[in-house]
Amino acid sequence: MKKVIEFFEKSNRINLILFLVSFLIYFIYFHHIFFNINSILSSITSDSLKNYYTYVYHVKNDPELLQFTGMNYPYGEHIIYTDCQPILTFILRLLPFTHNYLIGIMHALIFLSFIITPLILNKILIRLNISKLFSFFAAIAIALLSPQFFKINSGHFALAYGCIIPLSILFTLQYLNNKTAKNLLKLFVFNTGLFLLHPYLAFCLSVFSFVSLFLIELLNFDRKTFLKNNLAAFIQGILPLMLFKIFMSLTDKHTNRTTEPFGAEVMVENIASVFGPVFGPFQSFLDNFFSNKPNHYEGHTYLGFFTVVLLFVFVVSLPFIFRKIKIQKEILVILLASVLFLFISFGWHIKVLNFFHLESASLNQFRAVCRFSWIFYFTLPLFLITVCYHSFKNVFKPETFTKISLAIGILFFSFNLLEAHSFFKLNEVVYWSYRNIFHKDFLNNEEKNVLLNIGKSHPQVILPLPLFHGGSEMYERVGSNNSMIPSMIYSYHSGTPIMSVLMSRTSLTETKGMIQLLNSYKKEKDILPLLSENDFFILRTKDALLPDESRLLKHVSFFAENDSLGFGYISRKELLLPKIDNTIFALTEKTQLRDSANVVYVPFEDRKPFLPARIIDYETIFILDSNRIASGTYILSFHYYYTKNTYRGLATNLIINRSNTINAEWEYYIPVRQLSGFYEGFAVFEQKIYLEKNNKYEFILNGSVDEPYHVSDFMLRPENTTVKHISTKRDTVINNYPN
Repeated sequence: MKKVIEFFEKSNRINLILFLVSFLIYFIYFHHIFFNINSILSSITSDSLKNYYTYVYHVKNDPELLQFTGMNYPYGEHIIYTDCQPILTFILRLLPFTHNYLIGIMHALIFLSFIITPLILNKILIRLNISKLFSFFAAIAIALLSPQFFKINSGHFALAYGCIIPLSILFTLQYLNNKTAKNLLKLFVFNTGLFLLHPYLAFCLSVFSFVSLFLIELLNFDRKTFLKNNLAAFIQGILPLMLFKIFMSLTDKHTNRTTEPFGAEVMVENIASVFGPVFGPFQSFLDNFFSNKPNHYEGHTYLGFFTVVLLFVFVVSLPFIFRKIKIQKEILVILLASVLFLFISFGWHIKVLNFFHLESASLNQFRAVCRFSWIFYFTLPLFLITVCYHSFKNVFKPETFTKISLAIGILFFSFNLLEAHSFFKLNEVVYWSYRNIFHKDFLNNEEKNVLLNIGKSHPQVILPLPLFHGGSEMYERVGSNNSMIPSMIYSYHSGTPIMSVLMSRTSLTETKGMIQLLNSYKKEKDILPLLSENDFFILRTKDALLPDESRLLKHVSFFAENDSLGFGYISRKELLLPKIDNTIFALTEKTQLRDSANVVYVPFEDRKPFLPARIIDYETIFILDSNRIASGTYILSFHYYYTKNTYRGLATNLIINRSNTINAEWEYYIPVRQLSGFYEGFAVFEQKIYLEKNNKYEFILNGSVDEPYHVSDFMLRPENTTVKHISTKRDTVINNYPN
């Protein structure tokens, strides 16, 4: 035992062994990734593909350092809102020889961050006066179940650097133990630099270190030095926030961003998700006590079975060992600061603010507050280890205590490694089986031929049909992975931007402008001066289209098609021409049901929802009795009036209930946020539906929040019939779109 202890006394030696052991564990489980680190992707859906794409596109194709041009054409986006890891892209832009290896470089850096995490945790534990032998096993154990690891598979790469939170804890402890200018500067630079990796982490860790420093001064309260000493807390915790705010004010030219994202009350943690796993050998046992976990895709911050047991034993024995407890103030304030963030991760801050009828624009920006619990994952075991180690150190003889602590360290490591086996293999068949579509060597012949065509034609933009949009937190378009994947392939390799968006907090004005381009009936559009005269490259998938997309599709000239995709072009002039079908039917401004033309039009009625209604209530727009119109495909539309520029303002759904003499059921359930045309105070909702003559249909609006709205101009028309009328404002209205 003595020789083993002596072997671990040298820091360089223990760091090398820690690195090798940590590397070996990850290599055993992920050697397939390590051997193909530049040739495969973790996933190609939603955030995963988007975060790959924004990263590689900004490195290779963007002309400006702070402006991303790959999506949201012709407006582009500020890089901070793209999740492209600016601090990494800034460096790689200067190194052209790396551009064929961008994916591999990012993968390697992320995995390396987890491999070196035990080294940082070991340094923390040694700073807390834990023996090097015990620290060795505890450091690896804590690192193995890091909740950030699953962010790799989820595609949140900027959040997946496992060493970041331990580094923050280490730098904070270093300053708390030795309040030098050097340690303060280190913490300040670290917190400030994090904003160029991911603002979520930067805000979280800046405030975490600020609270820690403030609490230590509170515990050591001295009236004469309290304010002076808290200047350091301000410099390293609040000043980075202020500098980032100034930086964004000076560089972000995109206005009218939404102030409230969806998810702040949904993507939360609770006690069950912190203490109960969704994987591993102890799941069924712990589910007996912690089964009510939130159901969200962000994953959960599970502490690990050994930590849960250790906490339970500590709390139960607390009344008996209270007088023996030795708590270092430094680790105590770090734990207390992390508990504050744990409460935020539970969403309790929202409940407190709502109770006092208050709102915080800053806190509203955080969609997935569940991430705030990650700090607690690291600080709780560090606290328990430190308190228990120093409280019982003098109870036993030194040699006996060394053996006991070593046994506990090995048990800690063994239990976490056992759970890590299940953690690493969780849903493994879903991930890491996709080719690197951002490397030209992995493209197929068809993709290369299409790229040659794009290179010859020089289109101004790629317009996918169906359009995909997510990020304004209000509006939505139905296109998703099927149109996003090929769009990003051709966009990256050709350097051609995409007229679609999947980002966050996208300008509402820009979102309207982009979607409105498909509205060929409105003559005046703010987006037009920003477009060039070049053609639009159309990428068509086999998915269902919205009516404005279907109208556009008829005017596209396709040069190639396969089983799932079509490729073609449309000129700017053709894109903007009104899309009018051969059958034209004229209406007046009165409620009508024209049986002969199969047209229904209800401009207004003196009832809800034509009068102000609440989203949370069920309100019937119209009831269509059976045998009033012929069976067939119809275009349903109405004008939707909303006031709140957040997701809540459009949290309404259209329900179409079909009934006959035999049964009744909801035939359609469609989010109203899939809007097509935008006007002063309202937008046009338009959907394609199929109606059968011998059924009765009720058109109902209902949503999930208690916000006001109202509608007007409800219309049903056959798919190939154009309806025109003159509105009370003397506007020509075509297919329910004012001119």
